[in-house]
Amino acid sequence: MNDVIRSDGTVVFVPPAPGMWELETTHHGLRPLSPFVRDAYRRAFEDGTKVLVERYGLPLEGVRAELVHGCFYFRPVGLGEGATPKPPPPKVIMKLIARLHPGMRRRARTAAQAWQERRWRLEVDQWFNRDRAGMVARNRAFQAVDLASLGHVELASQITELLAHFETQARRNLETHGGDLMPVGDLVAHCEVWGIETGEAAGLLRGSSPATVETAQLLSPVARALALSLGQGGTVPSSIEEVRQLGPEAREAVDSWLELHAWRLVTSDDIDRPTLAEIPALQLAALLAASDHDAADASAPDPASVRARVPAGDRALFDELLAEARYGNRQREDIRGICWNWPGGLLRRALLEAGRRLAHKGLLHDVEHVAELSPEELTGLLTTTDDSGPSAEAVTERAARRNLVEAAPPPRTLGEPEAPPPLDALPRAMARATAAMMANLGADATAPQAQDLCGVGIGGQTYRGRARVVTDAADAWARLEQGDVLVASFTGPSFNSILPILGALVVEEGGPLCHAAIVAREFGLPAVIGVRGATALIPDGAIVEVDAARGIVGLL
Repeated sequence: MNDVIRSDGTVVFVPPAPGMWELETTHHGLRPLSPFVRDAYRRAFEDGTKVLVERYGLPLEGVRAELVHGCFYFRPVGLGEGATPKPPPPKVIMKLIARLHPGMRRRARTAAQAWQERRWRLEVDQWFNRDRAGMVARNRAFQAVDLASLGHVELASQITELLAHFETQARRNLETHGGDLMPVGDLVAHCEVWGIETGEAAGLLRGSSPATVETAQLLSPVARALALSLGQGGTVPSSIEEVRQLGPEAREAVDSWLELHAWRLVTSDDIDRPTLAEIPALQLAALLAASDHDAADASAPDPASVRARVPAGDRALFDELLAEARYGNRQREDIRGICWNWPGGLLRRALLEAGRRLAHKGLLHDVEHVAELSPEELTGLLTTTDDSGPSAEAVTERAARRNLVEAAPPPRTLGEPEAPPPLDALPRAMARATAAMMANLGADATAPQAQDLCGVGIGGQTYRGRARVVTDAADAWARLEQGDVLVASFTGPSFNSILPILGALVVEEGGPLCHAAIVAREFGLPAVIGVRGATALIPDGAIVEVDAARGIVGLL
């Protein structure tokens, strides 16, 4: 039994199987996954990554995922490894295996074909030219359903359909993640060989992520209307409706933005945290912070100074790698937001309707506890009159247990460390694919001592402002004001709508290639990434100094 909690409340984490297991923290922090989505989340992760590694010729069967106290741990599984992890064989044996094992030979051919045909471009083009419009329309159709008018059976059926939609699109997101991971990782891996740090290489991608600045572009008419109103002696709007009344262009901009972003998850990729629609104060803050954004503001940086440090014979290759990385990076934030955060938010929307009904009947003590139910339990409680489902007290205990596990906190790894495969033992194309993937996975900051409040700096500026620490509470978001320093476990595309109001950014997870680093570059925000313990060590409301040049956060 892996889920052991001692009588004194100590949470014991036991490796789910041999090998080293890594805690997935970059999309939902240290919090255990909600029971309602655990199975769907795990299936999407395993099935999606299996397609990804096959598509690019990586020497992996896939990535296995296990839940320990509900926390999501994963481990790459080598091709032909079997059920029991084994250390890589000596290099000479590995070379023989890579060239004689039928599965490895097939993967090597696949890798060579992927590089030759620039397979990532096919995925990016398919997303923007074919799939994106359909996914937006599908999300809008779910969003248009009047949930309150549905009967209990109809609502249960809608939730089942939304859960399947969430799983399908999350899997699709992971299946096609190579479209951005491979070209970006390829650039970073080559730059490392040339002595160029990951942060510098990643900085060359600025302006290649249109989804990151989508909110700023959508709200440009609001900024213009607000400036005109204030210039004519008007007052600052105190409600979203007052912003809409600034004029037809402002009204259309507000409505378009909310339609596309209101029901996306904000603080997590899990469904137990609020969407923008649930926090009107944050919506208003984002509207009032809108700027007259010009697409030229996000133009590509000049790579000349970095290029000059590349050996002369490799500069044409550098140019090609940079062009491909920028091409692939276009889809990263866009597809995640549309295929994960939006379906997740729509699922949460329906679950809250079910939670309100169950709480009204006394079957839940808290509307939010609906996330603690399994899909089968929720359907049973909604559609039957018997008392065979879990009691409200039992569900409350589940919520308390998740809180206890999160506070433990979960260890970032379980089991014994495992050596990576020797790249020089693999066929060239397969080694290149493996190096590209490892450049992404290995881009996190080296864990500093918690008391140091240091990490990877993004940008060269220093900013002082009030820290708004965001962990679980929606009220922290409601109190976020223009110029605040957001302190969070991580960020994802769901954060993009509130970025324009920030003065600086501090996150606990990630490195130079993570979402927080991407958005900091796009918006010119000073940021420090990978500051372990930041949400616990920085008091909410404290004045902090974010020194992006040195990668240090100071309490003032």
